[in-house]
Amino acid sequence: MRTAKAQEDSESAAASKEVEVPEPIDSDKATVNYPRAVAIDAGKLLVVDRFLPGVWIQDGEGFKVFTPGTPLLRKPMNAPWCVTPHPDGGILIGDSATREIYHAKQPGAKLVALNNGYLGIPMAIVVGDGGKTIYVGDAERRAVFRLPIEGGKPELVARVNARGLSLDDEGNLWAVTPDAEAIQKIDVEKKTAETVVGDRPYAFPNGVVWTGDGGFVTDGYGKAIWRFGADGTTEKWFEGEPLAGPVGITADDQYLYVADPQKKQVYRFDRETKAVEPVL
Repeated sequence: MRTAKAQEDSESAAASKEVEVPEPIDSDKATVNYPRAVAIDAGKLLVVDRFLPGVWIQDGEGFKVFTPGTPLLRKPMNAPWCVTPHPDGGILIGDSATREIYHAKQPGAKLVALNNGYLGIPMAIVVGDGGKTIYVGDAERRAVFRLPIEGGKPELVARVNARGLSLDDEGNLWAVTPDAEAIQKIDVEKKTAETVVGDRPYAFPNGVVWTGDGGFVTDGYGKAIWRFGADGTTEKWFEGEPLAGPVGITADDQYLYVADPQKKQVYRFDRETKAVEPVL
């Protein structure tokens, strides 16, 4: 009889497979098209360009393509939505064209597929559990799933329609949704979720980042960034120019980084002064 561990190892091996992006875009001629998601990897910005398609990485004072996509429909990296660093190097990318999470170990078109096409529209992704677990917000199933970092069949965590995800220091997931229950806190151990910010205060929320003493949410239709607390309070933090339709958001100790595809730009906001400047 096979042990549970042997079964898990078998499923992970079956789910993980090497693939290559077919007919990738010409990275040398690429220009920014639709930057919708951002993450930080060892101080360098990662930017998902939905309609390039591909993922950019900061290179000195500029950016270069880390993972090129393809114009071919239903092929790997035709429709990237989200990105996060991989704890062992490289990046993890959510791609709805193939319903996959990919590990790009190094720059270029070679990838490792991790979930055998189980997910639908992976719009948000983070790594938790000490680098052992990938958490994904699937817009098709309107739920949050998790899978082992090495790959495997995703497991349901909570029926939360997450369009953005962020982890706190206690390992809880903070999710932003387009529903009335706008901000939800997910206990990944208990697989439970509680509404922290309800009553639909945001016009069209897209991204979320938890910064230790609270969180920030992008509001695309509102052309704004909101701040919220663990007690459910929320207020507008920034509104108007240069924002036209903010989507993705991430943060470090000093700045917020906000992707605005309408402006084909990522903006850096000083968290103390709110001074803003473009980075692309």
